[in-house]
Amino acid sequence: MPELPEVEYTARQLRSALVGATIREVHLFWERTIGYPDVPTFLAEIAGRTIEGIRRRGKYLILDLSGNLFLSIHRRMTGNLLLLPAGWTLDTSLRERDPAVWNTKGPTFRLDPASGLSYSHELNYCRACLVFEDGRCLLYTDLRKFGRFELWEREREAEAFAQLGPEPLNGEFTVEGFASALAKRKGPIKQVLLDQLVVAGVGNIYADEALFYAGIHPLRSAASLNTDEVKALHTGIVTVLTQSIEHGGTSFSDYRDLWGEAGDNYNHVQVYKQDGKPCSRCGSLIERMIVAQRSTHYCPSCQKPTGV
Repeated sequence: MPELPEVEYTARQLRSALVGATIREVHLFWERTIGYPDVPTFLAEIAGRTIEGIRRRGKYLILDLSGNLFLSIHRRMTGNLLLLPAGWTLDTSLRERDPAVWNTKGPTFRLDPASGLSYSHELNYCRACLVFEDGRCLLYTDLRKFGRFELWEREREAEAFAQLGPEPLNGEFTVEGFASALAKRKGPIKQVLLDQLVVAGVGNIYADEALFYAGIHPLRSAASLNTDEVKALHTGIVTVLTQSIEHGGTSFSDYRDLWGEAGDNYNHVQVYKQDGKPCSRCGSLIERMIVAQRSTHYCPSCQKPTGV
């Protein structure tokens, strides 16, 4: 699942490319992609809106639209956004020709040879396509179909994101507030970091990386962390998220940026999916275990299980 860095990196790319663009129409190829409101209302309300700004909340991408609306996009496990230049033709003939294959792969996008453009990435599994007045298309591809689009009035933003806690990359994520949240939870710290009410945007990758940064075992009770450990973990969260954004996010399988490129942060992780490799600090072999049904990676020497 794209986490905060991947969403933030895509938001920055979109901001430079789409602010000021007007949505002519939306083609929808998997109706359950729309989480709110109902599909006819969504399609009618979004047409003709201009993108006034692009930002992020936790793992949600937000497009601020004219008319006091915003579009939230949660890509879940396999969702990606790809921006195509003008010159593409949408082919939906597969829907009638082979409905079973259509249900899996979606439409085909064909590039006009006369355009002089080229594109080397496969464009399968498209679930929605935003078509802009200038002919560009923003594709939403999603193999697993778990991602959702929602269209809200701006005054209802607090309602839309009521399940999210503080943003870790701004001033609302304080050491004091973080310490207070952890003190109320006796579960394993790895599991607590995945709770979006504790800190928004942190998922499996960056929970592992932040715990390694702070030298804290993933099974430590959250409430058992002392003041210095909470400070170290707070710093670790901010550090690993910032580093990943600088490297374009972390790609292991599905995540791609706006231009279809993989993020480079895979080459900078310390423990995530590094089991069996030597720790960069001490040389011990990185180990893997399951915490809260999630693969968890840690160094048994640098992250002692004191207080588990």
